[in-house]
Amino acid sequence: MNTPTQSEVRQGISVARLRALWNDYLPYWFMTPMVLMMLLVTIFPGIYDLYLSLVHYDLSSPSTMGSFAGLSNFETAFVSGDAVHSFAITIAFVAGALVLETCLGFILAALVTGVRSERMQTFYRVTFILPMAVAPVSLATIFRIMLNTEVGVIPYLIQTYTPFVAPNFLSDIPLLTVITIDTWNWTPFMFIIFYAGLSSIPDTLVEASQVDGAPLWRRYVHVIIPYMKPVLFVAILIRLIDLLRTFGLVFSLTRGGPGSATKLVSINIFETGFKFVDLGVASAIAIVYLICIVALCNVLIAVIGFEGVWD
Repeated sequence: MNTPTQSEVRQGISVARLRALWNDYLPYWFMTPMVLMMLLVTIFPGIYDLYLSLVHYDLSSPSTMGSFAGLSNFETAFVSGDAVHSFAITIAFVAGALVLETCLGFILAALVTGVRSERMQTFYRVTFILPMAVAPVSLATIFRIMLNTEVGVIPYLIQTYTPFVAPNFLSDIPLLTVITIDTWNWTPFMFIIFYAGLSSIPDTLVEASQVDGAPLWRRYVHVIIPYMKPVLFVAILIRLIDLLRTFGLVFSLTRGGPGSATKLVSINIFETGFKFVDLGVASAIAIVYLICIVALCNVLIAVIGFEGVWD
């Protein structure tokens, strides 16, 4: 029988240590690729964006490129620029769309849940989620044609079948128009989540409230909505974040106009960075916008509370 040499013994000990190290930290090894990916696609761009916000990076002024700017980019954006106006427009857009989509989505989900026929429920589910399948750019093109004052079907129907004069939707009431179109596009998302939540409510819970003689509105206020709190929270939070980064639909529909009536923060950042080629100011707006989004989400979490949401 051959006796293992000293080098073979050392090699065996090293392999055993590596195997033990691998087994002890196995969850961390599996998470490492995802952490590296997160660093690559989120942390690094964020740090680079912060760097750009603190230097002069106006491509139209090569002489000052890369020099330290301090907070002058923030001053340019929020004092002499229209960043504050774009923040106000974004708040109005997000608030209007979120309230409408939440209310309509919940009402539609409640109505479909109450339908007895399984076949009709399937029909309504398929019908209501169809708008969500349309891409934002395609949706904007379709509605630009439908709202055209000369050839559009919507002004024609208003003029023909109502006593009202059809407004020019994209110039007279542009913000209300984009809110309405976004509501039409994304209410199905809220509908799907609320329908799943309502379908998961135990029948015994609703039947018990019926036996107690509670009217329909009391059942919703005191039984169904409290039970749906986690679902409502998740749906509102996801949709809120999605609305705050809206770009394609509004840009394709109005280009931020007329004037700056629909210039959301995302459009303002795009125009500042790629139209006026001032990446320093655009980065400053983006940094402030990111801080506001994180703060808003944390306020929402604090107001609603984690209790009963993540259980």
